[in-house]
Amino acid sequence: MRLRKFIAAVLILILVVTTASCGGTGAAKQDKDATRTFVDSCGREVEIPAEVDSVAPSGPLAQIVLYTACPDKLVGIADDFPGEAKQLIDEKYWDLPKFGQFYGKNASLNMEALIKADPDVIVDIGEAKETIVEDMSGLQEQLDIPVVFIEATLDTMDEAYKKIGELIGDTQETDKLAEYCRQVSEKADAVNAALTDDQRVTVYEAFEESGLCTNARGSFQGEVIDKVGGVNVADVEIVAMGAGSEVSLEQVINWNPDVILVDTADVYRMITTDKAWAGLPAVKNGRVYKIPDVPYSCMGNPPSVNRVMGILWLGNILYPAQYGIDIKSELIDFYSLFYHVKLNDDQAAGILGEQR
Repeated sequence: MRLRKFIAAVLILILVVTTASCGGTGAAKQDKDATRTFVDSCGREVEIPAEVDSVAPSGPLAQIVLYTACPDKLVGIADDFPGEAKQLIDEKYWDLPKFGQFYGKNASLNMEALIKADPDVIVDIGEAKETIVEDMSGLQEQLDIPVVFIEATLDTMDEAYKKIGELIGDTQETDKLAEYCRQVSEKADAVNAALTDDQRVTVYEAFEESGLCTNARGSFQGEVIDKVGGVNVADVEIVAMGAGSEVSLEQVINWNPDVILVDTADVYRMITTDKAWAGLPAVKNGRVYKIPDVPYSCMGNPPSVNRVMGILWLGNILYPAQYGIDIKSELIDFYSLFYHVKLNDDQAAGILGEQR
């Protein structure tokens, strides 16, 4: 009798364990398949996994922002990181699959590579095109992978990071990045608003070997100058997105800028040593500055979150009394927070380059 009761108890226990085990497997599967609705910056309602573990960028701008926000969720990159960035970016990110980019004159999105990487979501970040809704929906239909757009302009980088936090379901780091962007933007706006006309510093950006290619006033690429309250002297026609405006040395001399910004060390040396430029007060007064560009130009190439550092860098050059910052310390803090690397003083000085 006792033996029969014992056997019955064992059978009941096995049945309970088996049932619980089956139920547990079903629950796990259900959790894995769970989804939620994400409303992107152009108002599209996109069904995404409840837990986003992997993301893919649609292009270089998205790559930079996603790397700063959630690097370990990247399953690929749009393009190789710049060679100068090797000292800053962990090697494990260099060998990720390359997807190319969806927009721009160099559009080259690799659909097969994206499908193979199988991200939970593809993220496009930047300014909204007129066709953004159709573009994102069309790409999503082609790939059968959720695709979202997150707006990120110089003035809305804080909101972009908040949106990314919502997307990945983790706001711990993105809130810090958002707050930093907000504080920098508000500081620049406050300084700009308080400047009188006679306090404003005039600026010329010199690009290419001749130094006679520039970003026109009002162009997307010249926004940092406007943001900090500088006056871009190049009041010329804005050419196609991504291309500079050609000017003459005579125009530059007539504009007589207080400050000249250059994009390479070669152009810096040319302008500071060439007799043709020697008469300009900016050259005489040692107010020619090479734009920091490791891993990306802080003035807008590409026009992503790197420009937040550009606001502090240029603001400190044009209006040091109003900004009142130690630019080297700010650079170290920025790189720690956004690029996940601790710079030493020598590295920071090297990135700041040939300044006077």
